[in-house]
Amino acid sequence: MALDRVHSSETQLFYTGVRIPAIQSINFSTEKQTTDIRPLGRLSYGERILNSNQTVSFSYSNLITTGASGQDPFYNYQLSDSGFINITSYGFNIKDFAGQNTITGAYLNSYSIKGSVGSFVEGESSYVGEVVSFDSSNAITFDDMSSDTFDIFQPRDISIVTSGSISTDGVESISTANLSIQSFDISVATSRQPVNRLGSRTPDFRYPNLPIDGALNVSFLKTSVTGIDMSPLILDTGTITVELKDDAEDTIMRFINSGCSLKSVSESIDLDGNNLINFSYVICIKK
Repeated sequence: MALDRVHSSETQLFYTGVRIPAIQSINFSTEKQTTDIRPLGRLSYGERILNSNQTVSFSYSNLITTGASGQDPFYNYQLSDSGFINITSYGFNIKDFAGQNTITGAYLNSYSIKGSVGSFVEGESSYVGEVVSFDSSNAITFDDMSSDTFDIFQPRDISIVTSGSISTDGVESISTANLSIQSFDISVATSRQPVNRLGSRTPDFRYPNLPIDGALNVSFLKTSVTGIDMSPLILDTGTITVELKDDAEDTIMRFINSGCSLKSVSESIDLDGNNLINFSYVICIKK
């Protein structure tokens, strides 16, 4: 018997009615949080009571493009307005041929963007939501399908420069002017404390636990002119900017990471491979 399955090409993700392009993966799940009660003299639990903080885990990853979106869609609807430190909740719709899953009360849990030689620049966002529901009447059809064309950021279009006290020559200075960047990744995780009103099982909002630190990691090839003396690890702070450029070498996206402090420098050596030098920074998140 033929099975009418739902394929990933028949699935679309929306935020406030606007489709998010270049999606690579979507994951969502819910797990009941309970308190188990075992009566005195019983070997097994007699009841399980739902706790007040019931959550939905939701995440998606997408390619960073220069086409229809022009930027990282996550930046468009969150970072440009609210930033990481906020109590704004969001709603998402996942539509396919079977129906629509709606996630409401979603608060940012983590965000990352990464790029490396031989792969595209990709972003990933995860959220903690309150409710997920399903409605079969809002399914999409073949008429809703589209053939999108995007320009993708290539690794050669990534530049990284430093400024401030870490921009001087030394162990903490990095620049694409004389280094062969192999990969970079920026990540921020925001743990949140649910705030409930008396008599309410659903939190009114989820407040971020401060302070919040991000991480920036950069790897580049070691050459005869880029050897680094790792003995003096100077604890200076400054700004590291990651720029993504189009084919005309114009900067389309600029990630400005202020308050960066060097955490570690390492060198990795594998048989028959290139020697890599890795910089790891801590980012001070203020918004």
